Amino acid sequence: MEKKKLDIAFVILHYMAVDDTIECISSVFEHNDRAGIHVIVVDNASPDGSGAVLEEKYSGDPDVTVIKSSENIGFARGNNLGFRYAKENFDCRYIILSNNDIVLFEDGMLEKTDREYKNSGFAVLGPMILTKDGRYTSNPQRMQALSKKQAQEMKKDFENFLLFQKLFIRPVYIIYRRIFKKKKKRSRICDHFRRYENVTLHGSFMIFSREYTDRFDGLDERTFMYGEEDILHRRLIKNGLKSVYTPDFAVYHKEDVSTDSASGSSRKKREFYYKNLIASLGVLISEINE
Repeated sequence: MEKKKLDIAFVILHYMAVDDTIECISSVFEHNDRAGIHVIVVDNASPDGSGAVLEEKYSGDPDVTVIKSSENIGFARGNNLGFRYAKENFDCRYIILSNNDIVLFEDGMLEKTDREYKNSGFAVLGPMILTKDGRYTSNPQRMQALSKKQAQEMKKDFENFLLFQKLFIRPVYIIYRRIFKKKKKRSRICDHFRRYENVTLHGSFMIFSREYTDRFDGLDERTFMYGEEDILHRRLIKNGLKSVYTPDFAVYHKEDVSTDSASGSSRKKREFYYKNLIASLGVLISEINE
């Protein structure tokens, strides 16, 4: 059976925050030509039953597919369920991985993406990301890929944070760092209103072209959450592929909705962050050959 040709397959990872997911889907259809897109929602085993709510809401919509995971398999593996579904069922020019707390508010994204692809042949494209506190500096996330030494130092730092957090004396380590650790100068200053190539893109909204989708079935699945962007950047470098940041269009990011739902209190949230980032940095370090 011939696959349906699409301009874009949107993969939206859902966890509990059902109103945000619905708003995200609505914004996708509002600002894109419905005839050329399909939305794939992956419910990451939401314990509040909101996956079933979405399944029922969109059961009659031929342009929305809801996939329900039997367990919470994390960010990369959850996104990959949708990524693989898109590849297996559609002939997509682009696959977009989007957090469910993203809201589109501009028209013309496809045209601008096509123009950039014609110009650069990018593998992964990231737009300007606006946040509720007025920032527009989330993307690019990093101007240069982390070196092995930087990743090792970062991993050690977060291991110390986690240890002091468990001992209920995290502020002690923060004070120690401020006194004894020299603040490193940023190697490149980023002007977020300029276009950049080969930068680390923020994972909340990434556009993958055929340069990437023809070779890979999504993200590295050895992580649960956090650090996926750095691992992706290393994969691109290793395979001679290009990432691009463009300020030509923007999306709005509410930030941390799924993480807040998953980790609860601020203390648990910090521990959740430290543990998973430490594991992800371990994966990154194993991928860096320097």
